[in-house]
Amino acid sequence: MKKQFFISKFIMFISLTLIPICIFGSVSVFFINLKVKQEAEAKTMATTDLMEQFFSELTNTLEFYRVTMNSDAQLHLALIQALNNEHLDMEMIQRLEQSMQNIYYSQSTKPYIQSLYITMQNSPYYINGLNRERFSDSIDKDWAGIMDGREESSYIQIRHIKKNKFDTHTIPSVTVYQRMKYNELMAININQEYFNKWLNSVADYDGQALMILSRDGQILFFNENAGSLPEDVQSQALSDTLDNHPDNLLLHGYYINSETFPGNYGFRYVSMIPRSEVFGLSNKILQLTIAAGFLSILVSSVLAYCFTRRDYQQIFQIIDLFDQAEKGEFHAQNGLKAVPGSPYFHIINNVINLFMSQTYLKVQLDAKKYALSTAQLSALQYQLNPHFLFNTLQSIDLEILKACGRPTSANQMILELSSLLRYSLDEPMKPVTVQEEIAVTKNYIQLQSFKYRDCFHVTWEYTDDILDAPILRLLLQPIIENSITHSGKTTPEKLWIKIKIRSTDGFLSVFIIDNGYGMDKKRLADLQQALMEEQVDSSGKHIGLKNISQRIRLAYRSGYVRIQSKKGMGTIVELGGIES
Repeated sequence: MKKQFFISKFIMFISLTLIPICIFGSVSVFFINLKVKQEAEAKTMATTDLMEQFFSELTNTLEFYRVTMNSDAQLHLALIQALNNEHLDMEMIQRLEQSMQNIYYSQSTKPYIQSLYITMQNSPYYINGLNRERFSDSIDKDWAGIMDGREESSYIQIRHIKKNKFDTHTIPSVTVYQRMKYNELMAININQEYFNKWLNSVADYDGQALMILSRDGQILFFNENAGSLPEDVQSQALSDTLDNHPDNLLLHGYYINSETFPGNYGFRYVSMIPRSEVFGLSNKILQLTIAAGFLSILVSSVLAYCFTRRDYQQIFQIIDLFDQAEKGEFHAQNGLKAVPGSPYFHIINNVINLFMSQTYLKVQLDAKKYALSTAQLSALQYQLNPHFLFNTLQSIDLEILKACGRPTSANQMILELSSLLRYSLDEPMKPVTVQEEIAVTKNYIQLQSFKYRDCFHVTWEYTDDILDAPILRLLLQPIIENSITHSGKTTPEKLWIKIKIRSTDGFLSVFIIDNGYGMDKKRLADLQQALMEEQVDSSGKHIGLKNISQRIRLAYRSGYVRIQSKKGMGTIVELGGIES
């Protein structure tokens, strides 16, 4: 009754405080989320426009080089002479410099163009700026064959280039290969760091990742926040995801916006904003709302307790009197204490005292009547009480310590046995975690190790992600005991036991594998048939396996026990269908 009075008061106060807090918090979070999403979309659109304008210059520059090369026949002739003749006279050199002047000037005025190479198929030379260089003498000579076997007219590759042969470090570059009209190959090396720094400067949010992707999904340019992205985002998987979901999407906690820039090179802009940054304010309001809700619950609890105690003090006294009577502690002088402002106090007090006086003797008689049977039941209970058994083992442990003056293997055995008994005496169908089952099984193995002097070997195979999964208790110990006692080995040191636990599609599977004597086909078939029967074998054999099979089938809809064995080679017991 105390609980009912308290709950009614608590509901009243919590309705006056918690409901308005929840409504206010929910409405605030909704409108703030709406506002910040609109703001994020506006910022993303502005950043996209800025990126498109910036990278349109790069696209225009690449187009300028391509159009110039394809439309200038004089340049083509100058390149043929320079790339196919071993010795160049002064006239050839001047013709090459004059023809390359426009491209060289454009390259020198673009801070993001690192270098520009031109070569022809099977030529041992290439043009770098206004100069001709020999591939065999160059520090950057592996680029010419990149377009061999490719059908496309352009290709983009990320490379690391040394400025000179004495450098120990390389410069990351984005190389754009273009196959020209007259069969020339032009490679434009773009300074990756230039665009990376620019992307760092235009990020609107802390943690915002900005990237420029090629047509085939390569990440060409990126800001410093892109390095902290998950690995599968920094791969082809990102490009595939964007192709399947071109609109804004939420992936790995990031809001992703993507757009492909116009032009022949298929540059794609990708913006990834952490959700926590976009909804930082609404998250704080949500946290404050939750804190206010907990405070409301606390205040409502205190108020409900105070009001309940004040308004129902007399009822509490009546309940206390009944509690005393049930314990045989009632006395007439322990009457109700006066409650100020209660006109019915004396009437209630007289009724309670009269009732308690008339029933007190009957309660006492009933208590004595059952005293003997209670004592007998208590004696039987103490015989079976686990606490008595544990206390006895502890006493034996102390006596061994006194006798030996130091801990011995017997003390360790008692400790392991106590732990195993305490674990086994709990409810058999009550689940435990895989970690607890493993720990108790290892205790049992330790006990057997004392007996056999570590002459058998047990190995475990499992991953940490299954340790918190639920499982029935004492599934492993009986099977391991069978492996040890029925192995058929002439000497225990030849016995190996392996325990594998794995999780697949939400189900645990446990394999206990030994290299014991095994079973022939007839004995294995009889055992498998016995495991499916409802009655225990009258011979007393396989009771442990039978118990495990029935418990698994009762606890799990798909649970099963399977046994594989071959005479002279060992046995595999599989426990499967365990829902994790």
